[in-house]
Amino acid sequence: MKINKKASRNENLYVFSHEHHHGLVFAVRLKKASQTSTETLKKYVLHFWDSALDAHFKNEEELFLHLLANKDIKTQFLREHKLINSLVNDIQSANEDIIQKAEELSDQLKLHIKFEEKVLFPWLQDNLSPDELYQIGESLKSIEVKAHEFEPKFWE
Repeated sequence: MKINKKASRNENLYVFSHEHHHGLVFAVRLKKASQTSTETLKKYVLHFWDSALDAHFKNEEELFLHLLANKDIKTQFLREHKLINSLVNDIQSANEDIIQKAEELSDQLKLHIKFEEKVLFPWLQDNLSPDELYQIGESLKSIEVKAHEFEPKFWE
C-alpha cells in the first residue's frame, strides 16, 4: 500500500480530519490512564465513544465504504473500526487490566488515524470524482466538531 506523506486534504474531508485531531488528543490522554481510577477511565472512554467516535465511524462507513474499490484498504478500514469498537467494549466490561486496555486503545486509534490520513483519504481523493467528494462534504455540513470535554481532567 502506497503511503502519501504530503497529502493535501480535500476540503470535503476536512470534518473527518478535524475529528481525527480530537481522536489523537483522546489517544494522548489515554496514555495517562494510570493517573485516574479505573471507574473514571471507563466513563471517559464511554463518553468519548458516545459523544464522538461512534458517530465518526458510522459517518465514514455510510459515506464512503460503498465507494472503496480497493479491497486491501476497505478490509483494513473495516478491521480497524471493528477492533477499536471491540477495545471500547472490552474496557467497559473489564474488571482488570483496564489501564493496559486503554493504552492499547490509544495505540490502535493512533495507528488507525494515521492509516486514514496517509492511505485512505489520499486514495479517496485520487479515485473519487469531484462530485462524489462534494456529496461527502455536503453530508457533513451539519456536523459541528467540538473539543471533547470531560471531568475530571486526569491527564493534566
